[in-house]
Amino acid sequence: MTSRTTRNGEPRSPGLFDVFTNRRIGTKVAIGFVLVQVLMVVLAVLNYSSFEHVRQAFVALDQRVQVVGIVRDVDRGFTAFRRFVREYSLTGDEALISEAESRQNALRQSIAQGLKEIHDPSRLAKMREISQAFDAYTTSFADVFRMRRDQSKLIREVLDPTGQQARLKLEQLQAAITANDGGETTSLLVAEAVKQLLLLRLDVNKVLGRHDQAAADAAEKALADLKTAMSALKTAIGSSAGRKQIGEIEVDIKNYANAYQKASRVAHEIEVLVNGTMPKAATAIAGDAANIKQSGIADQQKIAKDTEALLGDTKSQILIITAGVLVVGMLLAWLIGRAISRPIVQMSGAMKELAGGNLNVEVVGSGRLDEIGLMACTVEVFKNNALEVIRLREEQEEAERRSAAQHKAEMQQLADEFEGAVGEIIQTVTSASTELEASAGTLTTTADRSQELATSVAAASEQASANVQSVASATEEMASSISEISRQVQTSARIAGEAVDQARKTNDRIGHLADAANRIGDVVELINTIAGQTNLLALNATIEAARAGDAGRGFAVVAQEVKALAEQTAKATGEISQQISGMQAATQDSVGAIREIGGTIERMSEIASTIASAVEEQGAATQEISRNVQQAAQGTQQVSSNICDVQRGATETGSASSQVLAAAQSLSRDSNRLKDEVTRFVETVRAA
Repeated sequence: MTSRTTRNGEPRSPGLFDVFTNRRIGTKVAIGFVLVQVLMVVLAVLNYSSFEHVRQAFVALDQRVQVVGIVRDVDRGFTAFRRFVREYSLTGDEALISEAESRQNALRQSIAQGLKEIHDPSRLAKMREISQAFDAYTTSFADVFRMRRDQSKLIREVLDPTGQQARLKLEQLQAAITANDGGETTSLLVAEAVKQLLLLRLDVNKVLGRHDQAAADAAEKALADLKTAMSALKTAIGSSAGRKQIGEIEVDIKNYANAYQKASRVAHEIEVLVNGTMPKAATAIAGDAANIKQSGIADQQKIAKDTEALLGDTKSQILIITAGVLVVGMLLAWLIGRAISRPIVQMSGAMKELAGGNLNVEVVGSGRLDEIGLMACTVEVFKNNALEVIRLREEQEEAERRSAAQHKAEMQQLADEFEGAVGEIIQTVTSASTELEASAGTLTTTADRSQELATSVAAASEQASANVQSVASATEEMASSISEISRQVQTSARIAGEAVDQARKTNDRIGHLADAANRIGDVVELINTIAGQTNLLALNATIEAARAGDAGRGFAVVAQEVKALAEQTAKATGEISQQISGMQAATQDSVGAIREIGGTIERMSEIASTIASAVEEQGAATQEISRNVQQAAQGTQQVSSNICDVQRGATETGSASSQVLAAAQSLSRDSNRLKDEVTRFVETVRAA
C-alpha cells in the first residue's frame, strides 16, 4: 500500500508523520541516532573551532608579550649603555669601554631579535627606526671614543710636559735672577709669570676635566696675562742669555697654548656629540620603544577582551546547542517509541481478541509500510481467513443437512482433516503472535532505554562543556612560569635588601670622607696661617736686613726667598682650600643621592614583595584550573560510556526487529497453507 484509509474506507493523503511512520524500524532508530550524532558533531566542531581561536589568541598574546619584553630590554639596556657612554665622555676612564661594548653587543642582539619577532608593519617600522638610531648613536660613540683618546694623548704627550717644562724653566730663570741680583722688579715679573702659568694650567685642567666655561674664560685671561708678563720680562732682562731663555719659554708657552686650543676644540666636538647629536638619537630610540610598548600592551588588552568575548559566545552557543540536542533527543525518543510501541500494543490487543474468537475487532496499521504494517496485513489475512473458515463451516453444515446421512462419514472425515490442518495453522499463528508480542515488548524497552541514554549523553556533554571553559585560560607552562617568576621576585627582593645595606654602608663611608675633608681643611687653614706668619717674618727680616746695610744683603736675599715661598704656599693652600670645598660639596651631594638611592631600593624591595604575593595567588589559580581539567576528563569518560550503552541498545533493537520480521514471515507462510487447505476443502466439498 502507498496510502492509508480512514475509518470510512476513504483514502487519506500521507503526511509528514506518515512518511516517518512508514519507514522501517531500523531506519527510524538510525535516523534518531544520526540526528543526535550530527548535533554532537556540530557541538564538537564548535568546541574545536572555539578552542582553536582561543589557542590562536594565546599565541598572539604570547607574541605581543615577547615583543613588549624585547622592547623593554632594549629600552633598559640602552639607558644603561647611554650612562656608560656619558661617564666615559666625561672621565675618559678606559675601564668603562669594555662594559659599554658589552652593553652595545647585547643591545644589538636584542634589536635583531625584535626585528625577527615583530610582524606588525607599524611596529616593525618603529623597530627599524630604533636600529637606525642605534647605529647612528654607536657611530657617534665611536667618534667620541676616538676623539677622547686623541685628546688624552695630546694632554699626556704635549700639554702636560710642555706646561711642566715651562714652569721649570721659569723657576730656573727666577733662581738665576736671584743669584745674579737681577733686581726686585725682575724677580717680581718672573714670579708673576710663574703665577699666571700656574693659573693657566689650573684653568686648563678645569676646562678639559669639567667643561667649565668660566674656567675657559679664566684660562684665556691667564694666557693673556702670561704673555704680558713675558713681554715685560723680556724688556726687563738685558742679557742675551736671559733673552734666549725667555724665548725658549715663550715657545713652550705657545706650544702649550696651541695644544690647549686643539684639546679644547676636541672637547667641544665631544660635547656637541654627547649633548647634541647623541641625545637626539637617544630620544628617538626612547620614543619609538615607548610607542612599540604601548601598541603591544594595547594589543594584549584587545586580545584578552576579544578572547573573553569569544569564550562567552562559545559558552552561550554550547548551552543552546546542548539544550537543542537534549530536546531533539527527547523528541526523537518519544516519536520513535510512540511509532513502535503504540501500534504494537494495539496489534497485540487485536490479536488477543482474534484469538478469543472476536472476529469483528479492527486491525490497525494495515496501511503502514514498515514491519508493523506487514504484521498488520498478516493479522488482517488471518482475520479474513478465520471469517472465511466460519463461512465455509456454515456452508458445510448447510450441505450436510442437504446431503443427508450418506455423506456424513465422508464429511466427518473431511471435517476432522480440516480441523487438524487448521488447528495446526492456528497454533502456529498463535505462536507467531506471541513472538511478535515479545519482540514488540523488547522494542518498547529498547526505545525507552534509548531515550534515557540520550538524556544522559546530553547531561554528560553539558557537564564536559562547562568544565572545559576553565581549561581555556590555563596551561601547564603557566604553573612553571609562575614558579620561576616567584623565585626571581624573591631573588630581586633579597638583592634589593643587600643594595639597601650597601647604600647605607656607602653613606657611612662618605660621611667619614666628609669628616676627613673637614680635617684636611683645618690642616690647610693651619698651613695658610703658618704661611702668613712666615711672610710676616720674611718681611721683618727684609726690613732688618735693609737696616743692616751691606752686612745684611745676604740675609735680605734669603728673606726674599722665604717671602716668595710663603706667598706661593699661601696661593697653593688657597687653591687646595677651594678644591676641598668643592670636594665637601660633592660629598654632601653624594650623601643625599645615596640616601635617595637607598629609599628607592627600599621601595623596590616592597614592590618585589607585593609581586611575590600576587604570584602566589596566581599559583593558587593554576591549581584550581588543574582541578577543573580533571572534572572535564571525568565528564568526557561518562559521555563515552553512555555512547557505548546507546550502541548496545541499538543492537538490541535490531535483533528484536529481526525476530519480528521472522515471525511475520512464518505467519505469512502459515496463512498460505491455511488458504491452500481451505481451497482443497472447498474443492472436496464441491466434488462431493
